[in-house]
Amino acid sequence: MNFTSKQDIIAPAEHVFLQLADFDFYESYAMRLGAQVERIDNYEHPQPGMCWNISGVLRGKARNVELTLDSYNPVESLSYLCVSNSLDAIVGFTVIPLSKKETRLKASIDIQAKGLSARVALQSARLAKKTLDRKFDGRIHDFAKKIEDKYYV
Repeated sequence: MNFTSKQDIIAPAEHVFLQLADFDFYESYAMRLGAQVERIDNYEHPQPGMCWNISGVLRGKARNVELTLDSYNPVESLSYLCVSNSLDAIVGFTVIPLSKKETRLKASIDIQAKGLSARVALQSARLAKKTLDRKFDGRIHDFAKKIEDKYYV
């Protein structure tokens, strides 16, 4: 199952990418939401292979996810490979400069089920695809707005 969204941000591409690649911020944000985040790699600089083990309770059930930075192309794109017991996902972000002060952010998620119960859940989600597309687009819009707001602070 795929979800995609495009959002235009009034900020330079460099700023947008720096916000996307602020790994320390996202680690602390996940911890504030109650997740346990453990950095697995020893890299000092951002590069493919950076890895986190994230665990916590989501929708009343304990979840464990391994998140790996799959690709990292400064000011252009980055993607993550997300592996859990029942699902695999590839999360990608592409930064496209439209002008010196405007940038388009493309976000995508490709989710694959591993087991029968996950396949049933994804099949049920396919029935509500339009609603889920709207929710995903709304979340990416809010995320893009926060990136834009940080530029003007």
